[in-house]
Amino acid sequence: MGVGGCYYYYTKTVNDIDSRVLKEVDIEYGHPITLDSFFTEVPVNTKFITAVEQIDPGLLQSYDIAIDCGGHIVHSVLNIVDRTAPTGRAVPYMMYTGKAPDPKDLVTDIFDLTEVTLSYDQGEPDLSEGGDRFIGVRLTDTNGNYSVVDVPFRVIKDTEPPMIYGAQDIEIVVGKTDSIAYREGIVVRDDYAENPTLEIDNSQVDLKHIGDYDLIYRAIDDVGNTTEVTVKVHVVTTGRAGVSSAEVHAYEQKAYDMARKINKTILKESDNDVVKAMKIFYWVHNNISFVLSTPQYENWAVAAINTFTKRYSSCYGTWAVCKAMLDVEGIENVCVVRTVSNTWRNYHYWALVKLNGEWYHCDAQRYFNGVTPKKYFCFMMTDKEILAAPSNHAFAKSKYPERSTKSVQKYIDVYSGKIKSGFPYKKDT
Repeated sequence: MGVGGCYYYYTKTVNDIDSRVLKEVDIEYGHPITLDSFFTEVPVNTKFITAVEQIDPGLLQSYDIAIDCGGHIVHSVLNIVDRTAPTGRAVPYMMYTGKAPDPKDLVTDIFDLTEVTLSYDQGEPDLSEGGDRFIGVRLTDTNGNYSVVDVPFRVIKDTEPPMIYGAQDIEIVVGKTDSIAYREGIVVRDDYAENPTLEIDNSQVDLKHIGDYDLIYRAIDDVGNTTEVTVKVHVVTTGRAGVSSAEVHAYEQKAYDMARKINKTILKESDNDVVKAMKIFYWVHNNISFVLSTPQYENWAVAAINTFTKRYSSCYGTWAVCKAMLDVEGIENVCVVRTVSNTWRNYHYWALVKLNGEWYHCDAQRYFNGVTPKKYFCFMMTDKEILAAPSNHAFAKSKYPERSTKSVQKYIDVYSGKIKSGFPYKKDT
């Protein structure tokens, strides 16, 4: 071939190579750099002159790339770009009305070569009403590419509080503080929440002292709807041992009948409450002997019946007959229980009686006065006086009606069972 022919052939080959090369190339961020990206068809004997293996495809930059095409050098501009939006899969979401969740909880299987941030596509949604809807979550990479994933939402508007079933009054023997099953028999149900919370507030219950105390059951569902049920914890002097209400009523009626029979013989219709109470405690003091550890029976009425019948009892039976005799006369009274201590480990029972418009301590049990062999009992004493009396009458003051602080002892003759003249009766008693 002559010189002209060779020139023609070379020129044609160069022109053919130049027609195949791409003057500017975009390669997606993170993808490998290969020759076929720079040509429509890669010429034979082609190789990179530029050390492309040293180019970081994770940097968004432009580079001049030199390529040797069988002795003919060509150049192309390489742009590393990121135009691919992140991808992800929606996580269906169910919630109660309220604040929208973090968008991060709504999309999974997120893919992108850069860090992706999630946000609500149309701003934080208003989820104050119930219903089903789709809410767009925007996935944005560090280069500004984004996609929107529609997340199915089910929003529940729960305004109904839970229901509490099985709550009822509880009766427990004073001093028995172990194994109190406040939860037993209690069932809580809610229209949406599978496991609503049950709280039991027994802060007002004092198991060491007789009385009626509030016990509060509080049920709370997942959105804070709350139901409260209040029952009474009756802390009593003795358990009823399974005795039915009808049987208890029958015992009480019998105890009251026995009390009326005795009252009829010792009281006058003209007697005022102070005189009636004195005669009652004086009769009990002189007719009921004290016998330690006498059984307390199923309830106060049974104890009263047995004490009226046998004419002896422990302090519990002594108090019970006083209660029965006072009740049938309509004289208010409550039982007081001694506070147990390391020194005094046994309970002792006596009465608070409302007389002359105020509450006083009365205890029919026999005591020696410490000066003479005479036996006496406690009648219409203030706190200071009862605490100074024989035996131990310590009690939880806050658990009982407010007592009188005015002494009337100079008008009280427990040895004769009489009220002395000059007693400061109030006009309205």
